[in-house]
Amino acid sequence: KEEALRLEAIKLAEKACHGHDKIAKAQELKMKITDLEESITTDGVSFLQNMAELKERVRIEKKLVSSLDSEYTDTRICLPTLKHGDTELFLMSFRLAPASDPRLRIRKSSDGSEDLTFRLSTQHLESSNCKHSAKLSFHTNLVLEKQMSPSPAVHAASFLSSGYLVLLDLNSTLLLFNEDYTLLHELRLEDKAFDVTALSDHMLAVTIGAAKRVELIDVKDETLQSNGKIELDTECFHVSCIDDKIVTGNGSLVSFFNVKGARLKTIIMSGMIQSLYISKSHRKMYLNIRSEYVLCADMRGNREYKYKHDDLQEIGGVTADNRSLAYACGSKSNNVHQIGPDGRLVRIILSKENGLTKPISVGFDSTCSKMFLIEKDDTLKEAVKVYNVNY
Repeated sequence: KEEALRLEAIKLAEKACHGHDKIAKAQELKMKITDLEESITTDGVSFLQNMAELKERVRIEKKLVSSLDSEYTDTRICLPTLKHGDTELFLMSFRLAPASDPRLRIRKSSDGSEDLTFRLSTQHLESSNCKHSAKLSFHTNLVLEKQMSPSPAVHAASFLSSGYLVLLDLNSTLLLFNEDYTLLHELRLEDKAFDVTALSDHMLAVTIGAAKRVELIDVKDETLQSNGKIELDTECFHVSCIDDKIVTGNGSLVSFFNVKGARLKTIIMSGMIQSLYISKSHRKMYLNIRSEYVLCADMRGNREYKYKHDDLQEIGGVTADNRSLAYACGSKSNNVHQIGPDGRLVRIILSKENGLTKPISVGFDSTCSKMFLIEKDDTLKEAVKVYNVNY
């Protein structure tokens, strides 16, 4: 009986993995349909010229979505306790699964309940078409480690891979803290600074918005030292980086520059960019558009998903961890949403009940083991909180 149940559990988990692939494909097709429908309303002349082609594309895409949805429904019937989004797989038969099986592991969570982590890998799975690893469980626990209230208030921050934390205050002063959150050094910049990001463990990039300039800052011997300027051909406010390239957000434009300031490419997004983050591990862009929704796109600007939720109001900072989970803070709704790779809510990981007050910025260190959160209270006084992240 134990062997039969173990095999049944493995088969069900494999079907669940297959079901998630179907969901992702269905979401992609649905977004294509939305794009087609939006293109119909933008330009009447183009619509009339391409009406036959558009109708045929919509018909084909809707047929594929219907087929994929029905296939996933079949999988979901087999797995009645598999919840999409906040993904948990709990079957009584897993209690009998032998601990020696490398694919099955039962773990007790903090509330005493049990969940199963199922891993698929080429060395343990006979199926040749499954070459990726899948984990059917998203668990994130945050433990407040440190709270700081610098004066003047802070509006941007970045972790270095060494674990050092850099804050940028409203006086355009950079503050360098070590792992124990002891202030090591301060550096006042000449012009109004807007955002900061870590280019490497020893180099920071700070945007000087209206001056069309990025300041390079060396982190050396526990001090901050200016190391030159990069003159750009446009204003630059929000900043991130990938592959030694500086990525800025201004208006509805995402611009890529090399370290000499030469423009490499520009992507026009669907609205005004309020914050920007580039995931180096998954090569995705996460953008706050008009403080209304989170847009995830690939490095060419092709939309992966658009996340908008009634309980996420006045979006501030956005970021992502190394599991392709995105995080967005709502300054009006007083919460932080965790968003799955399919663009659906996983859970609200922080809220007013956790003492949250108007969060405006969020970010991780390089290992995603620490998360900073900048919040602002009703008196406009800002606090910086650092959380330990446990998966």
